[in-house]
Amino acid sequence: MFAFFLLSSLPGMPQVVIQGSVRDSKTKEPLPFCSIASKSSHLGTITNADGVFRIELRSPADTLVFSYLGYITTAVPSAKLVLSKTVFLERKAVQLKEVTVHAKDDFLYDLVDNCRKKLLKDKQPHTSKVYYGLETQARNRPVELLECYYNGYFDGPSVSHLVLKNGRIGLGELDQRLFLTLNSSKAISGMSLLIRDDHCPAIPFQFPKCELKKQFRLEMGDYDDKVYDIKFRPRDDPHQGFSGEAWIDRETFSLIRIDLKVENTPKHPFFPIFPCDTLSQVSLDISHTFRQEGDVMLPDHISFNYSLLYKSVRDTPTVKIRSIITREISSGGLLYFYDYGRPFILPYFEYDNDYDDYRKISIIPYNDLFWQNNNTLLLTEQQKKDLGFLAHEGYLVNFREGNYGKNFLITGKDDSTISKFYSTFYEFYYTFWSRDNRIILDRSLKQNNPYKTEIPFHGIASDLFNLKVQILLDVTEVKDSLSCRSYTVFDMKKTFYHLPDMPLTSAFLNIYFDICEIERQKMEKELGTNNHSLVQIDSIYKKTITGMDEVTRRYLREVQAGKNKEAMVAWNRYVITNLGIDNLSLQ
Repeated sequence: MFAFFLLSSLPGMPQVVIQGSVRDSKTKEPLPFCSIASKSSHLGTITNADGVFRIELRSPADTLVFSYLGYITTAVPSAKLVLSKTVFLERKAVQLKEVTVHAKDDFLYDLVDNCRKKLLKDKQPHTSKVYYGLETQARNRPVELLECYYNGYFDGPSVSHLVLKNGRIGLGELDQRLFLTLNSSKAISGMSLLIRDDHCPAIPFQFPKCELKKQFRLEMGDYDDKVYDIKFRPRDDPHQGFSGEAWIDRETFSLIRIDLKVENTPKHPFFPIFPCDTLSQVSLDISHTFRQEGDVMLPDHISFNYSLLYKSVRDTPTVKIRSIITREISSGGLLYFYDYGRPFILPYFEYDNDYDDYRKISIIPYNDLFWQNNNTLLLTEQQKKDLGFLAHEGYLVNFREGNYGKNFLITGKDDSTISKFYSTFYEFYYTFWSRDNRIILDRSLKQNNPYKTEIPFHGIASDLFNLKVQILLDVTEVKDSLSCRSYTVFDMKKTFYHLPDMPLTSAFLNIYFDICEIERQKMEKELGTNNHSLVQIDSIYKKTITGMDEVTRRYLREVQAGKNKEAMVAWNRYVITNLGIDNLSLQ
């Protein structure tokens, strides 16, 4: 491992990039997920599973503070890291006496109960950036590697929801099948430490003192003058509740960290992709770490590992020959919460946030500039090897420009296994505008079933259809400037069309889409004239949406769903002038 400086050319603000590693001073073992913070700013990061970190500082004269549970917090001048390739942390001196606390001894139960009350009392909302990484293996080979960035929204210490900024996926084919953990970010982040859930094993902080005594045995572990280490295990069925350790501040009763482990549990937040598939022998190993900022303890990161047996059943019509395959699956990952109060600028786009991670990634286009400027957690050496394997033997999805929407299915390889999988598993409701492709009304969707003419209709024609187009605007922060990318998207989810097919139906729909694209191009031209502030960008976007609504309303009023041929010719000429597309000639 090494450390180095890279000086940027921003005027008046020299930037310093430091890369190095953190290890135990005696064993020389790497310290994964060690917290690193700049003394002079809010900037911070953590090490990866190899103990390696990368951080960008605003000044070469800064000092980095390294914090790791059970170790002495150490401050290191950034200039020293040019010479020192590795930071070594020393363990704290601890009391080795281990005390068993029985049910009648209230000390540890009071301690846990006070910590629980403190957690429940904290209702303060927070927002942060979130890095999410996941890797899955089967038969000792990688089958999935997922990286995403989100905004995280918190109610006190609990994650309420995550909203995607950008994501990318590596997939490996095994037994001519793909394994996807579709919504693991939500499953892991939504696992509450405080509220009981039938889909998750019990946790000590979910019970008041009297019930806690019935559910868990507590023991005192190693401790020092600041932190108690409390070990716990279920009294009855070890498969129904977590065993583990909790580290609690002796003075404030703040939760510093909790490790949760359970084997072969029937209670877990995972579900098979297909109803005919089954999961069994699920084991979980989850660690929540908190950090103090001011008077509050904020979630710092959640590291996790889980393993299971996945029984995959394939039958007609997806395959010609029925097959059953059982595979041992192991996954590991990290949710890292950082830059509290400075969340990402999220894409301007409306979609259902309950969509799984994969569907969200297919909607929000890959942004190369964003990934170049966000290296929050470095890949480990093994992850780099796995990514190379997936690039050569598998599929990299959303790793390049133009790989979005229905093109999310295209891998650039002759083998179309992944495309066939997605096309049968997903309905893609969002079509991105392209001059080379015209939209076709999907009559297989219920909202597009033609209205039966034998049934009297007493409304107006516009009640029989609604066309919904959105402009997706993705704003990326790069140093002190903002970069904008935009797309025109036909939203089939919110579109309905019950009118029968007519000679000009296709032209009617595509001219509408093209009109919206013209407004987007006007917006893009205006955004490119200056280095706008976010307030200005927001104003330009809203003005564009208002203008698009006005021009499309006029279009719909004049062409009468394609019945007014004279108006259709006029609007078609407008599209030809601006985009060079003759929709009437494509009938």
